[in-house]
Amino acid sequence: MDVETHKSRPYPDVLIEIIIDILQAIQPKGWKQAQRKLRREVKELLNVLDALRDAGPEVTQNTESDQTRSSDIKVSLQGGVAKQYAKLSASGGGTRSNQTKTSQTSTRTRRKEEFLRDLAPSVAQVLEKAANLDGRKALLVVLDDFYFVAKEKQPLVLDHLHGITKRSNVWLKIGSVHSRTQSFADGDPPLGMQPPHDLQHLSLDVGLADFATAQTFLEEVANGVLAPAGFRIREVLTQTARERAVLIAGGAVARDYFDLLIAAADAGWESSQRGASGGEPFSIGAENVQAAAGLRLQRKQTDLRNDAGRDAPALESRFDDLVRFVRDRDTFFFLVRREHMDTDWGQEIVELEDLRFVHRIMTTRPNTATWRGVETVVFMVDFAALVQKRMRKAPVEFWKAGKSDELRRAEWVYEPNWPKSANKSKKEVSEDSTLGDAEFPFE
Repeated sequence: MDVETHKSRPYPDVLIEIIIDILQAIQPKGWKQAQRKLRREVKELLNVLDALRDAGPEVTQNTESDQTRSSDIKVSLQGGVAKQYAKLSASGGGTRSNQTKTSQTSTRTRRKEEFLRDLAPSVAQVLEKAANLDGRKALLVVLDDFYFVAKEKQPLVLDHLHGITKRSNVWLKIGSVHSRTQSFADGDPPLGMQPPHDLQHLSLDVGLADFATAQTFLEEVANGVLAPAGFRIREVLTQTARERAVLIAGGAVARDYFDLLIAAADAGWESSQRGASGGEPFSIGAENVQAAAGLRLQRKQTDLRNDAGRDAPALESRFDDLVRFVRDRDTFFFLVRREHMDTDWGQEIVELEDLRFVHRIMTTRPNTATWRGVETVVFMVDFAALVQKRMRKAPVEFWKAGKSDELRRAEWVYEPNWPKSANKSKKEVSEDSTLGDAEFPFE
């Protein structure tokens, strides 16, 4: 299920729509008796859920005391849908009776969540039947881009989905961004799915901290794609270009890697057609890869605004400050004290990491006496944000033996109120945005 199609939908309508998607996906198409029976049961549920989703909430005026005013949301199902609901839920489901007190009379009304809870056993039964239909042994429900559900409502959605799938052969897989996901909310009763009891976190990221693994994976995939054409990555990319491509992709993200290679190949081909190759066999160099990197930033910024929602302005502001910081220090890297990772601004950096605007490299201790024993996390600002501006130095090749020690720089430790000294300002790099003006060597 693509949860993004339901973004900005209020709760519980977003939950109802997800359940509708699931039921529509499991409807069998055959004409065997079991298939026809399951299809009929799914159709009955869909009729009720469609009506429940479309039911317009209305305010009910209540008799009240001079000092108390109250209102509630009333949801009603009419006609044949109401009869189907009563059959599926084993409940009359009418409006609850009035309760009268000396000073106040109030009317309790039913909410959509109550209807959903009544329908839950029927939905669970249908999912279990689908899991075992035609000799199958399990049903896997994958919710992709789950972070498009409002974060504070995610435990409510997962609580219901967990209720209709647990103790069955139906399995849930939630694809999401870790820092934008809240699977559990403590309370009485607790809501959602609590790790590690109800769910297990599985990270799919191979980032720059595992540079060699990321490069091997990406190049093996690329070689598989290129095999029918009769050549391999190492035959068309220089060694530096191969390393730079992994660095710019930010790790083992095949989509970003392929987009980068396609754009780099276009840049290299245009250059060769202008006679810059001097008759040499066509190859893609680091300068072509870096030219392609400059095209990625605008798309990533658009993705951030779409993915981060109302948090986007704060994350963009934090990222801009990080870019200014590393430029001021003439580097691609910054360090954050481990104890600061749990602060509000530290969590913004974690969110930027999840959105691949910064990349975690390693944990280390700065190499000065005043920082002895202080643990810091080293990050690299996404290459695309820096390659369009003039930089004095190439990035530290931390993936090579002995090079990671060069990241232990106390002056690279970032805090929001970092000092911008006059001396640093004099050294500030040019704001020239011409790609060809980068000063560090390509090869």
